[in-house]
Order: sequence, then structure tokens, then C-alpha cells
Amino acid sequence: MTSYEPSTQSLFWNDVLAKDLQRFLNSRLKCAELAADLTHETYIRLDKKVKDSPPDNARALAFRIALNLAIDYQRKKQVRSRYESDLSYDVALELSSNQAVEPDKKLIAQQRMQQMKQALDALPVKTRTVFYLHSVEGLKYSEIAERMGISVSGVNQHLAKAMTFCAAKMEK
Repeated sequence: MTSYEPSTQSLFWNDVLAKDLQRFLNSRLKCAELAADLTHETYIRLDKKVKDSPPDNARALAFRIALNLAIDYQRKKQVRSRYESDLSYDVALELSSNQAVEPDKKLIAQQRMQQMKQALDALPVKTRTVFYLHSVEGLKYSEIAERMGISVSGVNQHLAKAMTFCAAKMEK
């Protein structure tokens, strides 16, 4: 039994649809692992919708769900990259080295580091751990998922939550 096989109650899902969705998502996101994960999430959401009320065109609904998931992922990725680039890594590097740093730059960097530490401390443990494993240890989403026993999309959701939360705290 593959991870995309329908339950006995759902006749709206099949291997052809799963493969078509995975191909569609892979071409859009350029990541087979993410495409597989979002295909599975599409199945879960489609199954839930079908139980509420059977659709006229389940295939179209499945593609709409998959497209929405892909768009959500891409938006979160943009937010993460925008806020990652806003952090001043150069100043942090200067602080960590023995080079002389202008006092005002040093004070600003220390304040930003303190804000970031407070923001990270306010996150739930699981979200903070995912953020640490990815940002500090440099692990890939799949490695984090395996280590923590969660899905790759779960890793993505925790990272998006951490980035959004930290960015909001840093703006204050």
C-alpha cells in the first residue's frame, strides 16, 4: 500500500492522480522531495473535503489544493529569504572576530542579537529546535524531519513560523 492509496471510503484518489500531481508540483517547485510531501498533503486535504461533500470534479479540486499548497510554500520561502537577508551577518562576524568594531555598530549588533535571542526563546521548543537545526547546524529539511520524526512540510511550517515570529519581533 503506497502512501497515496485511498481509504476504502474515498474513490476520488488513485495512483495516476498522485503521479500527475507530483509531476505538476515538481515542475513548479523544482524539488521532488517537496513535491512528494505536498502530494501527500493534497491527499489528506482532498480526503477531508470529500468526506464533507463529494465534489463534481475531484481531479480539478486536487489540482487546486496542490496549487494552493505550492503557492503557500513559495510565499513562505520568500518571507524567509527576505528576512534572512535583512539580518546583518557582517556585523555579527565582526563581533565574533578580534577586529576593532566601531562602538555604535557594536552596540546595535548586540541589541539585535539580544532581540533575536529573546524572540527565539519565546518560540515553542519544537519550532526553536527546527530553526536551530536548520540555521545553525545547516541540516536539510529532510534531515531535520528524520531526526525529529516529523514530515518535511512540518519542518517547513515550523521554519516559516519561526521566521515570521522572529521578523515581527525584530521590527519592534
